[in-house]
Amino acid sequence: MTEELITIGKITKHQGNKGEVRVLPLTDYPGRFELLDQVIVEKGSKQERLNIEGLRYHKKFIILKFAEIDDIGSAIEYKDFLVKISESEAIVLPEESYYLHDILDLEVVTVDGIELGVITDILETGSNDVYVVKSNEKERLIPALKEVVKEVDLENGQMIIKPIKGLL
Repeated sequence: MTEELITIGKITKHQGNKGEVRVLPLTDYPGRFELLDQVIVEKGSKQERLNIEGLRYHKKFIILKFAEIDDIGSAIEYKDFLVKISESEAIVLPEESYYLHDILDLEVVTVDGIELGVITDILETGSNDVYVVKSNEKERLIPALKEVVKEVDLENGQMIIKPIKGLL
């Protein structure tokens, strides 16, 4: 499977004794699971396509029943597997919204052309995300605010920002 994959969940454990698995959604759109017929599960170098036979919600988890898994013993083997979909199955976001995986590894440059480093992590704070930007000499925290982020250029791998006072 050579297509680009997006992680949308993680299997945390089995659920019951009929081969169901408990999935922690790692997406802002957990309802997307209802639109899927199959997913790719991955752990390390092991990757497998599984067909969704059933789905239900339990607290903050999604309980999935795969056609290929019929008993508790088989379900236990999938603990800690990531649940992925192909990039072509991703939900289309509104304009000026981006998937986190699109933002990671972007080079951050100020409107004046000063290179600040590369986005290595994204902190989700509740009010707004914060980009962790690392360079050889420094780590900076850049708030993901419209007043700061002036342009996201995915084609050229850059984010252009107008730094707020005290950032540099």
